[in-house]
Amino acid sequence: MDYTIATIDRSAPEFHEFARLPHVHSLNSLAPRPEEVILQLGADSLFYRHGETQLFVCHREGQPVGRVVASVDHDFPHQEVGHFGYFEACPEKACTEKLMQASEAWLREKGKKRIEGPINLNMLAGYRFQTAGFDTQAFPGEPRNPKYYPDLLCSLGYREVALWQSWDISRWALLGLRAIDWLRRSKRRATMARGYRVEALRTDCLEEEIRKIHYLVHEIFADNYGFSPIDLAEHIQMQGGAMDGSTKVAGAFLYHSTTPEPVGFSYGFYMDQTAIFHTFGVTNAHRGSGGADLLFHQGLQEVRGEGVSRAIGALAKEGKSKYERVGRPRRAYAIVGKDL
Repeated sequence: MDYTIATIDRSAPEFHEFARLPHVHSLNSLAPRPEEVILQLGADSLFYRHGETQLFVCHREGQPVGRVVASVDHDFPHQEVGHFGYFEACPEKACTEKLMQASEAWLREKGKKRIEGPINLNMLAGYRFQTAGFDTQAFPGEPRNPKYYPDLLCSLGYREVALWQSWDISRWALLGLRAIDWLRRSKRRATMARGYRVEALRTDCLEEEIRKIHYLVHEIFADNYGFSPIDLAEHIQMQGGAMDGSTKVAGAFLYHSTTPEPVGFSYGFYMDQTAIFHTFGVTNAHRGSGGADLLFHQGLQEVRGEGVSRAIGALAKEGKSKYERVGRPRRAYAIVGKDL
């Protein structure tokens, strides 16, 4: 079959077809929503103040069967690296090969020595392939893709460069976490005696709460894989519908008596009768203080108050995790890359 590549102009009608492609052509029903793609890549995208993109679509005998975005972020700490994102493709290797060859060639022209992804411009907009747990129900914020995506990239010389995991926590495992939390109550009291306290995230004033989260994300995760600094307006734009009220959210902020600004936070969602523990973080100066345990305790208390019987410990970096106490993770994710 004949596979061809076309570049897409963001100001042309084809751009909206690009945004809808995985949904219209049944490639991935859980791909980013078209309206989010248009917001993040369109003319009003704040990314273009410090970055560049090239959009590609692969056609098979005139029909679109894949897409990808190659991107360069001039604020990214590792300037030798360019990214690919918004990747969707049919199962045939030739489609992915054409898309990635086009992305790699464009990034070479931009002086890049390495390509990594998927990263949809910035880690806050979405990143990572799912590599295990395809038989589980997707949760808000989880990377989701057909099982064959990572294998296709691997066949083209891409290798895993960073890994994450998620745990499905049963009712009994959740009770076990609460029991462990109860046993740590004296340590929590000692932490609070040293000036730490937790305040619940207020869903009635999300704009102010997002400002705090933006500040903390830059303080806590600056050394994480794929992190690139952005301002508050771009943060909100990249997050799309994550905090638009369509999903029930919960979380908390950690404070210390020496500073008016929070020094840590937790953030999660509810999905039917399942709680998603999505993000926990404490600033460098307060790590090892016991503050993370206070945040985790707050999360367990909120879940209990909601009457939720199951949970997901989401998207933890490979390595030691609190969730290891409940068994092995069922879900896994990866960023892949290769030298150009």
